[in-house]
Amino acid sequence: MKDGIYHVRFSSNMQGVGEGIAVFKGGSVNGGDSGYTYSGSKQGDGAGFTARLTIKRWDPDSQSVFGGLDQFELEFRGDATEAGFSAKGSIVGRSEATLVVEGRYLTPAL
Repeated sequence: MKDGIYHVRFSSNMQGVGEGIAVFKGGSVNGGDSGYTYSGSKQGDGAGFTARLTIKRWDPDSQSVFGGLDQFELEFRGDATEAGFSAKGSIVGRSEATLVVEGRYLTPAL
């Protein structure tokens, strides 16, 4: 997966959908949306990768795709293409709370 800034769209099995921006650079991932920040790490240099992110609410009026959680961790596995990536994962410790993420490459991360 190439370093860069990605537009991400995500949906949970709890009927929540959302979108934001994620920056992948080296082994780190950072980003956010209208109510939450994302920060964590990514492993894998080829087309396949895994990531673990901490999601934190910054807007007290916002709801995540999993409901009104203030903070949680996600683990996911994905496959990258030249145009972006697709990934599936879940909340750490709650495998029943799943998430699908589609990322579209926008521009290099400097």
